Amino acid sequence: MPINSLSSKSDAELAFMASVNDDQEAFACLFGRFNAMIHAKAVEKSRLCGSDITDDLAQEAAIGFLNAVRSYDPSKGASFRTYAERCVDNILSSAIRTYLSGKNSLLNEHLQYDAVNLSDDLIVSTPDEFAMSVLAGLSDLEKSVVDMRLRDMSYEETAKALGISVKSVDNAIQRVRQKFKSLKKN
Repeated sequence: MPINSLSSKSDAELAFMASVNDDQEAFACLFGRFNAMIHAKAVEKSRLCGSDITDDLAQEAAIGFLNAVRSYDPSKGASFRTYAERCVDNILSSAIRTYLSGKNSLLNEHLQYDAVNLSDDLIVSTPDEFAMSVLAGLSDLEKSVVDMRLRDMSYEETAKALGISVKSVDNAIQRVRQKFKSLKKN
């Protein structure tokens, strides 16, 4: 169906067509209507968080919008606009909570790996090379702690699994952060 004829359809009709019939043109039309709202909410949340993570939040918002299209049920009484905005708000709030909690901190404090000069004679140009260079600078304990924290294990769970104190886990994390910061400066 041409996009021109889709423009006369309601949001709910387009959501139905996109979800049930897997109509990509209907989804594109609907996304076009909501793109400004998605971006505005991402910008707003990025400002609230004090970091420029607008691009990341815009991607999260788009995922929230896609989820809204897939799960919208007009029989529940809400308009599609209200439902979509709520879905986008919820996913952005969740993303901000995760960002501020420090989970995925290695991702949040990512380094650009394109041509990062890690030493006088080593230039890293791929994510795999970068990861290997970073890991090479960590002790076995630090690698184990990072691995467990990336699997969402608490400090206490990590300490118990490694047979060390919670303070030792915290110290290892602090050393890893310092090593990342020193790589970032290079």
